[in-house]
Amino acid sequence: MASPVLSRSLLGLRASPTLLASSTARSTGLASTQQHTLSFRRLAQSQRSTIQRALPSRLSRRSYATVVVHNRVQSRLRRFGSFLLISSLSFFVGAWFAIQAAPPVLLGLIMGSNVVTDEESLTMYEAPDDFSREVDEHIKNSALAVSLRNDPTWRESRPSLKIPAAIRQHNLTSGTLLGPGMIVVPPYYFNKKDGSEMVQIMYVGTDVSGHPGIVHGGFIATMLDEGLARCCFPAMQNKVGVTANLQINYRKPTMAGQFLVLRAKTTKVEGRKAWAEGWIESLEVAEGEEPVKLVEAEALFVEPKHAKVRAMLLRREDVG
Repeated sequence: MASPVLSRSLLGLRASPTLLASSTARSTGLASTQQHTLSFRRLAQSQRSTIQRALPSRLSRRSYATVVVHNRVQSRLRRFGSFLLISSLSFFVGAWFAIQAAPPVLLGLIMGSNVVTDEESLTMYEAPDDFSREVDEHIKNSALAVSLRNDPTWRESRPSLKIPAAIRQHNLTSGTLLGPGMIVVPPYYFNKKDGSEMVQIMYVGTDVSGHPGIVHGGFIATMLDEGLARCCFPAMQNKVGVTANLQINYRKPTMAGQFLVLRAKTTKVEGRKAWAEGWIESLEVAEGEEPVKLVEAEALFVEPKHAKVRAMLLRREDVG
């Protein structure tokens, strides 16, 4: 026998369709909500998977792009380094060829097509006044000059006049110190062709004094340096050098206003080095007396590394 309460409830359910519809609607709404929630979860999982799949690809592209940038920088550095290396080599090689090739061109522009020979230098001097003319004639006709001129083993020249006028005015011994009151006329040089000996004859005025009436010691040192160099240069391979050492002994005062003779000898040549010694004495000597050595000197000269190039501009010798 059914319970009165249960029976009443069943009767109520059967008797209330509205209640049944409401219950059914609630069940349907709950199912729909669960379905939507499930769809949202699936969508979220799908998007998460898509993001996870895309993330490594983006990282890979970023890494690849970084590598490309680095490679471009390295490539630019390599190109710049190569350009710098090639430019530097081109500059130095071009400079070397310019040094080798320029002197002959400059020599032609400065001196023209003809180089002054030893013989031509002997006829180029024009005395500016009577005193200079007298000095020049006295040296030319002196017993020493005549004897050396008549000896075929000696070669006569006036090197100061072989230097182009545009350069000569800036040269110490052939320009600045050459003129009235100083080295009055361009000195006469007599050289052995093998560079073993040299004799220079000159007149020294009163404007090169240190103490009154006495030739300045620095001027004497300059003339010795010049004379010893001109003596040994012909014995050197490229006929040019620079002074490495000069030792001077001043024995007696050298009086101004007199004719002087500078004698020099080449004592040794070894590779790029040449040694020479010499002295200065008076031209005018009393009969029966020997010339007195006023100053003595020894010097060492060395060919510079680019002596061949410098010789093209500095050498003014007759090569015939």
